[in-house]
Amino acid sequence: MNQDRQSAKAELFLEPHYLLRIRSESGGASGEVWLRNIKGHGADTHLFNVPRQESAEELKRWAERAVRAYEEG
Repeated sequence: MNQDRQSAKAELFLEPHYLLRIRSESGGASGEVWLRNIKGHGADTHLFNVPRQESAEELKRWAERAVRAYEEG
């Protein structure tokens, strides 16, 4: 039996400088937060992974709190 799972992907801006890349999975979502390269020179910078949450909305809330903590140092 082939148990490969397809995951849907989406991107969501978190404030002007951050991007949340979401992977929808069976029973939840996980993702990554990236620092956007606004100036257009080079690639975006991966900041951290977001652990699996039960929904994309919960994932977004977790990522927003993590970005605030990141900015506060």
